Amino acid sequence: MNGEFSIPIFLFGGAAAVLIVYFNKRHKERMAMIEKGVNPADYKGAPMREWFRTNPLSSLKWGLLASFVGVGLIVASWLDRWYMMHDSIYLSCMLVAGGIALIIFYFIAAKKLKQE
Repeated sequence: MNGEFSIPIFLFGGAAAVLIVYFNKRHKERMAMIEKGVNPADYKGAPMREWFRTNPLSSLKWGLLASFVGVGLIVASWLDRWYMMHDSIYLSCMLVAGGIALIIFYFIAAKKLKQE
């Protein structure tokens, strides 16, 4: 009976402790920036901008991968239906088709980068 009440207390208490420590550290960091004469607003979201920088070839890569994995799934379904293959053929065909898609993407990207 005692365990039923302690789980929510620890859950919400732990979440509150993490938030308190996060905001306290952020406040101290901003105060240190102000003391050195740096505007904290200039650095808002700066590390995240690098992560989300758009790459025009990224959508090509994911599109090729998704298309080829779908084709691999269709081929596996066809092989399973007509030739009574084992169920592992699904994963095998999807991985082989995905690998082929990434190899095709490599050649397209290398050609595009060579042009630039």
